[in-house]
Amino acid sequence: LSLSIVENDQPNEKNTIVFKLHVQCKRGSPRITVKSDALKWLPNGSELVKETRNAASDSSSKPETYTYFGCSQETIPEFVKNPIIPKYPDIIIAKLGPGQEIELEAHAVKGIGKTHAKWSPVATAWYRMLPEVVLLEDIEDDLAEELKSKCPVNVFDIEDLGKGRRRATVARPRTCTLCRECIRGDDWEKRVALRRVKDNFIRKETSLRKEERIWRRRKKKS
Repeated sequence: LSLSIVENDQPNEKNTIVFKLHVQCKRGSPRITVKSDALKWLPNGSELVKETRNAASDSSSKPETYTYFGCSQETIPEFVKNPIIPKYPDIIIAKLGPGQEIELEAHAVKGIGKTHAKWSPVATAWYRMLPEVVLLEDIEDDLAEELKSKCPVNVFDIEDLGKGRRRATVARPRTCTLCRECIRGDDWEKRVALRRVKDNFIRKETSLRKEERIWRRRKKKS
């Protein structure tokens, strides 16, 4: 199987992988997190029917979709015993509130940078301000457990004080994305403060070697 596509090539079973996602958060239900494990492989290709302007087309013919699979990918030797699934099932795709819904098809295509920059194998670099998470008061026992469970990136930890007492601590402040989940709800903004350290930046490079560095901005001399 050569999952590559060349100019003017049609998307077929040898160069395209199709996933389907259909998730709904019903009204009256709590918010839900949609993760990559909700993507379902479509071995027979796209199920979305193309809109056609030819009203005289034969209604008895098979509807035209966005792929041209000559056979099911389940019959290809590479996939017979290894069905295609996301490598990381816990990647967050979206968060849906009551009444919201996502329905889509995702077409994965392998290409080269000459065709489009999105296929160019270069490093991506980005930076963000160093986050600072401050506990404005001692958060203990059940509240400490609640705070730890609220954070999706596991910033907080629990310290055992002895005699059955527990206290929340900020164990991994650099992993904080400032998503504000920890301060949602009654009185949590009075207990936790989220800030940015203005003179410090986290710079991350994604390439063959993953690197993450903290850069301190030098203050200009007056």
